[in-house]
Amino acid sequence: MENFRLSRAPISMKLLLTSLLCVIGLIYLSLLLHIWQDTEMKASMIAKAYGSMESLELADHTHKYLPYYALYLFALPAALFMLTSFSEGIKRIFAVLPFILVIIDIGAMWLIPYVHKGIFSWVLWFAGTFLALTFFLIFVLNIFDIWLRKQ
Repeated sequence: MENFRLSRAPISMKLLLTSLLCVIGLIYLSLLLHIWQDTEMKASMIAKAYGSMESLELADHTHKYLPYYALYLFALPAALFMLTSFSEGIKRIFAVLPFILVIIDIGAMWLIPYVHKGIFSWVLWFAGTFLALTFFLIFVLNIFDIWLRKQ
């Protein structure tokens, strides 16, 4: 695997991986739409939405969003990113950053009703924003490496 790079993949694989990344992007957009409908992406609405949740409802959200984020949205694009021509330092960042942000996001969700609504609704807002930016960056860098990287 050391010598394999997405930029040197056959066109059929590039098309497959691009299609996969685009579908994952659509999944992420549907998640963002769902979040917008629940909270309008405002910290005050996040505090209101999560502040009244009981542990059973929080556990249900965790069970739904943890695999959604960690597996569907980040594991595949991050794994593909490890096959790009980017430096090892950048790859190390994207190997762990999305998953740390997911843990912060889920943790803040749990802390809103039990510790402090105001502070942790902002933590959740920032974690979600950085998750979106991280996904976008991984998506763009993967597409760049697949199609635009010079051999």
